[in-house]
Amino acid sequence: MEKTILDLGSQPLVNNLHKTKKDSIKAKGYPLTASINSDLIIKLNHEVPAEKLYTNYLYKSSINKPYIDHCKVIWNSIKHRKPKTILDIGGNDGTLLKTFQKCSKEKLRLINVDASLSFKDENQLANIEYINDYFNKDLDIPKADIITSTNVFQHTKNISKFLEGIRSHLGGIWILEFPYALRTFQTLQFDQFYHEHYYYWLLTPLVKIFSDYGLEVIEAEEDPIHGGTLRLFITHKSPSNKIGYKENFLKIEQNFDFQKASKDIEEKIISDKEWLKNIKGGTVFFGAAAKGCVYLNALNINANNFLESYIIDDTLNKQNLYMPGTGFEICPRERLFNEQPENLIILAHNFKKHIIHSLRPKFKGNIITMLPKIEIDKLI
Repeated sequence: MEKTILDLGSQPLVNNLHKTKKDSIKAKGYPLTASINSDLIIKLNHEVPAEKLYTNYLYKSSINKPYIDHCKVIWNSIKHRKPKTILDIGGNDGTLLKTFQKCSKEKLRLINVDASLSFKDENQLANIEYINDYFNKDLDIPKADIITSTNVFQHTKNISKFLEGIRSHLGGIWILEFPYALRTFQTLQFDQFYHEHYYYWLLTPLVKIFSDYGLEVIEAEEDPIHGGTLRLFITHKSPSNKIGYKENFLKIEQNFDFQKASKDIEEKIISDKEWLKNIKGGTVFFGAAAKGCVYLNALNINANNFLESYIIDDTLNKQNLYMPGTGFEICPRERLFNEQPENLIILAHNFKKHIIHSLRPKFKGNIITMLPKIEIDKLI
């Protein structure tokens, strides 16, 4: 039995940026609601076709320095295994594999399987084999000592096809990372929900699902990136496998009140909207990320009620475009430094420390984050 756990109304596709303000405001919306069942599987109720989501995917991992540092952490967790062949699923512009190559003292065979054509040339220039396809068991690739999939498994609607691919191509350890749904609800980070993320995973259902495919979680650990990430180490099931993750994960998940968290999120949206309605002075935003698009649309914040606002983002191919549903232009940070508005709201709040450090002291106004709670950084 499924119960609705979140309803963010009609939302535009967060990564389909627009060329004009008018097109941005008129962006087509799709229902963004999620449900949970008795097995603690959380997923969206409405599926958007993949060709609408990924045809023109503009996000680039390399623009994100904290993610590059995070890639080094992953390398340090696997280097003792002395891998020779590493396969990254949904590897984007190759940032993870490039980092591994820089850190490794040995030559690695690096393979990136990604559904977008946008990053083919960039990967090949870095000597990364690029396969433009959805990951599956029929790909003509070798078994990998390490398979990585960071922040991509929740995009996968066909779990069976994906896990058959893992079972077929895995020769060692699969490292799986995803935003941890328990932390998402505990901290009311509703902006983690968008149409590309079809599933919102907990450990409890994954243990059972993986077992059905002859796979076993041998270790689990948390990382603060993306507002709270769970990193799992998975291999082929064996009687000798030592289970390294703690039962505490499972107990907390099974006892958590997701329905109460859902109501708290509804109240958070209402209170944030009222707070922003009363904000004093010019206000702009930082981070044309998916979560920022969801946040603004959930609160109905747009160019009609924030007349002089815009969004700062360092991604060059996002600049001069408009965020879906908002009418806000995406601009380089030079505009922020030149105009010095009173307030800057960080939409990419999961990287707020890095962003604040990169802006101070050149930007002198208030820097505000709205999630998980409202915080204001003032230049002293």
